[in-house]
Amino acid sequence: MKMSLLLSFVLYCVSAQADMVFMRESNEGKHIFLKTETTLKQLTTGSDWHLYPDISSDGKQVVYVAGVSQKNLELHLHSLELNKSTILSVPMVGMILHPKFTKNNKQIFFSAPVGMKNSIFSLSLDKEKKLTAITPDEEAYFPRPSSDGQFVVYQRNTNGKKEVVFFDRIENKKEVIDIGMSPALSFDERFIAYTSKQSGSWDIYLYDRFTKEKKQMTTHEADEMAPTFSPDNKLSFASNFEGHYYIYQMDNGVWNRLTFDAAADDYAPQYVGEANFKQGNLAPFIGNARSSFGTVFHNEKLYMIGGHQGQEHTYPPESFTDTTIVYDQKTNKWTELAPRPHKAHGYQVVANGNYIYAFGGFAYSTEHKPNWKSLDVIDRYDIEKNEWTTIGKLTTPRSSNQSIVVGNKVYLIGGWDSTPTKPNDYEGTFLAAVDVFDLGTETISEAPYTMPLPLRRAFTAVEYQGKMLLIGGLGQGSSHFDLINKLTLVDPETGASKELTEMPFATFAPAAGVIGDELFVFGGMFKTGEMNYEYVSHIYAFNFKTKQWRHTGRSVNETKGFSQVFNISENTLGILGGHHYYEGYDLPVTTFETFSK
Repeated sequence: MKMSLLLSFVLYCVSAQADMVFMRESNEGKHIFLKTETTLKQLTTGSDWHLYPDISSDGKQVVYVAGVSQKNLELHLHSLELNKSTILSVPMVGMILHPKFTKNNKQIFFSAPVGMKNSIFSLSLDKEKKLTAITPDEEAYFPRPSSDGQFVVYQRNTNGKKEVVFFDRIENKKEVIDIGMSPALSFDERFIAYTSKQSGSWDIYLYDRFTKEKKQMTTHEADEMAPTFSPDNKLSFASNFEGHYYIYQMDNGVWNRLTFDAAADDYAPQYVGEANFKQGNLAPFIGNARSSFGTVFHNEKLYMIGGHQGQEHTYPPESFTDTTIVYDQKTNKWTELAPRPHKAHGYQVVANGNYIYAFGGFAYSTEHKPNWKSLDVIDRYDIEKNEWTTIGKLTTPRSSNQSIVVGNKVYLIGGWDSTPTKPNDYEGTFLAAVDVFDLGTETISEAPYTMPLPLRRAFTAVEYQGKMLLIGGLGQGSSHFDLINKLTLVDPETGASKELTEMPFATFAPAAGVIGDELFVFGGMFKTGEMNYEYVSHIYAFNFKTKQWRHTGRSVNETKGFSQVFNISENTLGILGGHHYYEGYDLPVTTFETFSK
């Protein structure tokens, strides 16, 4: 027997934690509304039907379908800044339904007629307006794409059943999650919510992609439909237990009612990310696409050195590069400079006065099997002369580490000496010792302390208030990926360390930067199953005052790892390059993004 309605939840008036769009049906028609913390605004007018809205993660645009009836629906894109709608032209005519932005706001997925059935398509929002058939041979509805559309969750109708399907477009694999309809994907892309009629009424269920666990979230006689997530993973949905459909948000089992018009039915809520952040794009870097390069922003110019070009985990000689280029912030242009004396990747660079310094790196080797090694060289670039010089050696070969400048010293922490000690040695030696490079004397020494455990490589690190902040990474061992969720603060003088609030995810190859009192972590690789890993596009924030993590509801351009982040100004971070999997591609990217607060 179902749980008593009065015992299962409490109702009270609260404001949504993020701006929300939804559709309302009343005597005045079917219209789209935008709800903020303080206002409720109707976005559409007239007698046409207006259905199934979604709002872009940056809060700038709303997409919905509209027409005189279900047989004459079209895609509409509404600019909230201009308060103006335009029709997106597609060749399909009729029952176009369920449009949804990718979280990078580059595509819209939707369901549209193909003969006697609907299938799912994607439409790019660039100048090309490329239209792609996603499920050409299936009857499919309610597409919910990942941040860049590399996977999609949707409802498939087959043999009289409604199924919730997860479609990995990279692997071209499909998995039926459950019987149900109207799926939703959380901002962190871990959870899938859907509605299913398994015990007399429609209830909301939750599926964890990582653990494969399913959980029933509502358990009473009313119908709960159209689930969705806010950026903090709270479930929202429409329920008709009071006679009309209203929108509710579930918070630790308590239902908070979000809409209150007693003469209307409200459906299909969708949330925005944190709209106070600004994202943009600068000129992509020149030359071959590559990742795992070194960068430093110095005197309004960005220097990018070395890198890995080609597919991941393949290291032929041509994949290592010595290329050095510079970006001029004033002209938004890149220029090629003299190459570094060593072709390598997986190292960091720093700047001081007229010099750029590059330390070690991962390089090709004909003397070892596998054919790689770590370098121990210190190379110096003279900005005025456009010349490189090798000026010294590290205490040990090192790569996949971090180099952090505090005062007049560079601390080289973490990483490994990848040089094989015997044939087929893929393990390498993870490094506990910390090297210290004095920028004044250009001498190297070993710190009187060792790196706090766990030893790691492929992590990121930033300087924060004179301390070294270590973020995520890959633990020891090459036969498996041991991902780390630690956020570790280290005193560079004494080596004293302190563990801050663990990240809500384990990751390696993320990128990170600080704006004010917040740390932002971009992308990286997550573990999604026993032996499954994927690059992500999430932008998480850690507040140093509250010691809390949150998903911002925003995404970088691509799912990627091994990007480099640096401060362009006090309130703006640059995010350069990275490695990316997408629709059969396994290659670095050349994008140069900005993120401002």
